[in-house]
Amino acid sequence: MSLIKTDIFGTVDDLVANSIALIKKHEPPDGYYVCFSGGKDSIVMLDLVKKAGVKYDVHMKLTSVDPPELLKFIRQYYPECQMHKPEMSMFKLIRKNGMPPTRLARYCCRLLKELGGINRVKVTGIRWEESNRRKLRKAYEDSTNRFEDYLVHPIIEWASDEIWEYIKSNKLPYPDLYNEGFHRIGCIGCPMAARQRYRQFERWPQFKKAYWNTFIKVIEERKIKGKPDIAGHYQNIETMWSWWMEENKIKDDPNQAKIFIPGTAPDTKCRRVV
Repeated sequence: MSLIKTDIFGTVDDLVANSIALIKKHEPPDGYYVCFSGGKDSIVMLDLVKKAGVKYDVHMKLTSVDPPELLKFIRQYYPECQMHKPEMSMFKLIRKNGMPPTRLARYCCRLLKELGGINRVKVTGIRWEESNRRKLRKAYEDSTNRFEDYLVHPIIEWASDEIWEYIKSNKLPYPDLYNEGFHRIGCIGCPMAARQRYRQFERWPQFKKAYWNTFIKVIEERKIKGKPDIAGHYQNIETMWSWWMEENKIKDDPNQAKIFIPGTAPDTKCRRVV
C-alpha cells in the first residue's frame, strides 16, 4: 500500500493531502472536538488535525475498562488529551441493564463513549475497512445523534497498512500493546474484539474477575426481578460466561488465542482448545 497512488491515467491520489484538505474545509468557528482513543487510527487522525493547522481540543471518554498501559501511554505522549471519567462504570452499567453488552446490544458505546462534545463538530478515526456498517458512513456527514451537529472522518478511506505506513514514516509513538500482538486496544472485554478477548483476560485477569463477579450479581438480580431467561443464558455463571464469550463459536484452530475453561474460577490457568 502507498499513501500516494497514481492510476493508469496519471491521476495522483494523495491520502494525506486529501485528509488535511477535508479537515480544513469543515473547520467550525469554535474548533473541532477531537475524539481520541490512543489507538493507531486516533494517533494518525490527530496528527493530521495538527498538520491541518485548525483549532481543536482533544478528548477521551474513559469507560473503566480501558487498558492501564494505554492510559499511561496517552498521559505520556498526549498530555493535551482531556480524559473524562464515566458517570457510571461498565460494571454498574451492566447491572443496571440486567445484561452485558453484546455485538448486537452495544449500549455501552452510546452511554460511555458517544455523549461528549455537545453541539460540537467531532473528528473521529473511524475507517470503512473496519466493518460493513462503517462502509455506509461518509467522510463528512450530518450526525444522527442529537448531541452534536456534524462528524468528520478524515481517515475513513485509509487501510490498516496505510495507517502503519504513516505512523512509521512520521515516527509517531504508539502503544506497545500492538507489539504484543493486540490488533484492537479498546475496551477490555469488548464483544467486537472477538477471540482477542481471551488474550485480554489472560493479560488483565483483574478485569475478568470484575466481569465474572458482576455477572453473578446480574443473575441473582434477574431472578429476584423475575426476568425471563428463554434462551437459558442466565441459568448460572458458567452458562452466562460461555454465552457472552461466544464459546460455542470457537472452533479447533491452532492459531486461536488461549481461552478459559468454562466453569472455572476467574484466576484459573488457561489452556488451548483441542
